[in-house]
Amino acid sequence: MSKPVKIFITYAHKDSAAKDELRTCLKGLKREGLIDIWHDNEITPGNKWRDEIFSTHLPDSDLLLYLTSRYSLASETCNKELATALKDGIRVIPVILEPCDWLNYELSDFQALPDKGKPIIKWDHESEAWQNVVDGIRKAISHMQSPAPEQGQNVRLAERIFERGNFLAMLGQFNIAIEAYSDVIALDPRAAAAAYTNRGFAYFRNGDVDKAIGDYAEALKLDRALTVAYNNRGLAYIAKGEIDTAIADFTTGIKLDPDFAIVYSNRGGAHREKGAFDDAIADFTKAIELSPNYAKAYSNRGAAYRDNGEVDTAIADFTKAIELDPAFTVAYYGRGSAYDDKYKFEKAIADYNKAIELNPDYAEAYSDLGVAYWKKGEVDTAIANYTKAIERNPNYAAAYNNRGVAYAAKGAFDTAIADFTTAIERNPGYFEAYNGRGTVYMLKGEIDTAINDFYEAIALNPNYVLASNNRDLALRELQERAQQR
Repeated sequence: MSKPVKIFITYAHKDSAAKDELRTCLKGLKREGLIDIWHDNEITPGNKWRDEIFSTHLPDSDLLLYLTSRYSLASETCNKELATALKDGIRVIPVILEPCDWLNYELSDFQALPDKGKPIIKWDHESEAWQNVVDGIRKAISHMQSPAPEQGQNVRLAERIFERGNFLAMLGQFNIAIEAYSDVIALDPRAAAAAYTNRGFAYFRNGDVDKAIGDYAEALKLDRALTVAYNNRGLAYIAKGEIDTAIADFTTGIKLDPDFAIVYSNRGGAHREKGAFDDAIADFTKAIELSPNYAKAYSNRGAAYRDNGEVDTAIADFTKAIELDPAFTVAYYGRGSAYDDKYKFEKAIADYNKAIELNPDYAEAYSDLGVAYWKKGEVDTAIANYTKAIERNPNYAAAYNNRGVAYAAKGAFDTAIADFTTAIERNPGYFEAYNGRGTVYMLKGEIDTAINDFYEAIALNPNYVLASNNRDLALRELQERAQQR
């Protein structure tokens, strides 16, 4: 008989009742000798609790059950226990107690219980939910205790390396994570599909999109029902600009698992990339129905509503995202942009500043903060913010263009021309920058050079009326000069 699997329960103290219910449900497995359970209530009075947890019981565990709620996600101790488990290669199973923002945490990388991560309190009968949890834990224990004979000790070693790879990926150490997943593929063919999927994610985050797509394809050869591989490959195809292929992958993932909120949200993002805003909104709405506390889906839907011209609805969605996640930088930025659309510049400035406070390297927020100050007539403050955007992203063509406009308004024509020129160097298709530079050349009296820039802008965008009007104005100026000679 195999040794009992040592289970460590991580929970927030406000979820003590759920922890006790789980222990009751697992008594059958304990009587069968399949498991031993430990949690912090078993600390002997007088002992140091940190030593008991982090030096004794957690490192000796085989399986960590993370009781997931808004309280545990906010708990420093719970998440330190999770990080330690991942570092030590301990298998992790999230048990979702209530709707909460777990999909935006590293826990989203793990197969959760109950089935498909449906929160226990959302089941018609909670006893059925807890039994589903027990069934899932029994299945995991069976896998842990019954390695394939031909693999022997390699299976257990592969499991620990796999968990270590997950931890390294969470820390952003993708090169080392890739090596770990490669070792898993070599050690345990049964774990290869999951290892290819996670290695694909590490390649993707490392900027090697083609290798990521190759790994997802290998994973799908081994398991055609692997929803997460379709989802992740879809994201990789978006990075390559192959939006229709991405949508096809997301759609397949949804067919395999119609309750997977993340895939709906990602397909919504792909529809938004295509300009299909109604389809995007429908997908984000479905993601929210499946996961009511999914802050990212609210923020993404807000962006789609703004694209669709429904600015007030967009602001409501961004606000909801911020309520769910007060540190959600992108939601503050999105709401700031929506307030800017409504000419509520003070509110826009407040949101951009909050986004910058949360992420001091947020170049887009600095640039749009500059735009808001520009619209308020505070030209020097606008320039200062464009400059900060450029310092954080020296290739940010729009910030150079906007700063060029501001310098032109101050009469600093040569400095403006330099900025427009840099914008064009960074983005050769930037027709607005050609028009801006042409306008400054015209103000300087260099009409021929201005006309060339206007023609460049029109060639890049034949429907660009402003450049056409400026070209005609410059041609008339040139004609009048010729008549005066």
